[in-house]
Amino acid sequence: MLSLGQHRIYFLTGKGGTGKTAVSVGLARALARRGRRVLLLEVDAPRPAIPSYFGGEIGYDPVVFAPRIEGANLDFYSALRSYVESVVPAKRVVGLVLRNKVVRVFLSATPGARELVLLSRIWELSLDPRWDHIVVDLPASGHAVALFRCPFLAQRTFERGPLRSRADQIIDRFSDPSVATVLFAALPGEMPINETLETCDAVRAVGLPHVGGVLLNRFPDEAFQPIDEELIDELATDRESPTQVAHAVEAARVTRREQRVAEAGIERLREQFGEETATLPILPGTHSQVADALSLMLAGMVA
Repeated sequence: MLSLGQHRIYFLTGKGGTGKTAVSVGLARALARRGRRVLLLEVDAPRPAIPSYFGGEIGYDPVVFAPRIEGANLDFYSALRSYVESVVPAKRVVGLVLRNKVVRVFLSATPGARELVLLSRIWELSLDPRWDHIVVDLPASGHAVALFRCPFLAQRTFERGPLRSRADQIIDRFSDPSVATVLFAALPGEMPINETLETCDAVRAVGLPHVGGVLLNRFPDEAFQPIDEELIDELATDRESPTQVAHAVEAARVTRREQRVAEAGIERLREQFGEETATLPILPGTHSQVADALSLMLAGMVA
């Protein structure tokens, strides 16, 4: 069982296709069900996925999606403007800086600059008292690790200046376990489990943010009893079974294999994450219906 609701910022990551956006939306709704005000973010998404769960449009500035839930998509150039405005007091100068080709080339060529600008905007929003929690639907695992590495890269690259100062501020705030944590969405299966464990190791090696826990999505909740196992094996060897029975037996055997893979996977995750491991069942329905069902389960984990 995960313990949720104790952090200001929840970063969600995972291998593509693990349902991390559904989990992000579900977590936002779960927190809102507990009376918390939530900001739900996507990071530089060319085709934002969050609106498909709520309807409407999403942009750089937060918009209301539901009671106590607002959402935004942090595109790079808008985040860059916010960053420049935070370090350059004159608005007239801000426009000149943003139109300067040298500045654009510098930011494109400097390793980690793009990620630092985006992370800087999350840092700014984390100081805003309008929200109790911020849920960040990060890109897939590899990009998420690159995002967390960027402030340390900036520290090594710049001895002083605004980029170095902002990197120091990000590291100081997001390395605090009471402020930020990262959650992983995973699926049963060797490859998704392997990537989750590898990404967890990479984030811990970076040291930012605190590793919270893992949610194993689409966990098969059917459970065969020993008598069921015996019946499946017996029917599988019966060559005279009707076609319908043979099909049912094959489906049961597939389900049993999936259960065993999932059970092996959850044990591997528990070795890494300990008690901060939870399972989420296979849920039918639209994006919004699935996220709403997840929110009911996750709400029970909110302290």
